[in-house]
Amino acid sequence: MKRLLILFSVFVVLMGLSGVAHAYNINYLYIADGNNFTSPYYATVEDFNGPLAWTWTGSYAVVNGSVANKYSAPGGIDGVNKDTTDYVTVPGPTTGGNGSVTVTNLGGMYNYFGLWWGSMDTYNTFSFYLNGVLTESFTGADVAVGNADGNQIAPATNHYVNFLNLMPFNSFSMSSTQFAFEADNIAVGYNPPPHVPEPATMLLLGLGLIGLAGVRRNLKN
Repeated sequence: MKRLLILFSVFVVLMGLSGVAHAYNINYLYIADGNNFTSPYYATVEDFNGPLAWTWTGSYAVVNGSVANKYSAPGGIDGVNKDTTDYVTVPGPTTGGNGSVTVTNLGGMYNYFGLWWGSMDTYNTFSFYLNGVLTESFTGADVAVGNADGNQIAPATNHYVNFLNLMPFNSFSMSSTQFAFEADNIAVGYNPPPHVPEPATMLLLGLGLIGLAGVRRNLKN
């Protein structure tokens, strides 16, 4: 019985490592170029100012400016100026106010995601997938600084948002049950690279393996 308890304890420690390694965090760092805000991390960025680099399937539109009751350019971090470049809005303005787009062919597997998210609403949702299987999702309520009430200017609902240490993903979707979900300068990358183990993780893994070795010796005695 004691041996089984030791084995179970080691198993719990090892299982806990996966949660530590994949614990995501969110920050609002950005690089400013005039009134253009983008990722502060090494990443591939879709800025919508030319041919789309990835495959977009669903209800969306690349637009500029604002149209009342349809979409509004992401607000500036200063709470005054708005995005003056092209950006994406979901759903597309010629469809009903309920729709989504799935983005594939990102060129690899990633654990970092960033975007300039405008007028955050509770009904705006990002979902991440690995080979078609949902790994994580976030709504405007998860990232707004305050209420995700769709304010089109307030800094509280217009941020550059960085999601770090996500579960690995190779596609994502944007969905909204009302007009609209606006984003620009969407970035994907690695932070930290998923193939580089964190020192603390390696230490705990080593301790777990030592524990297993000790249990194995006890079982032989």
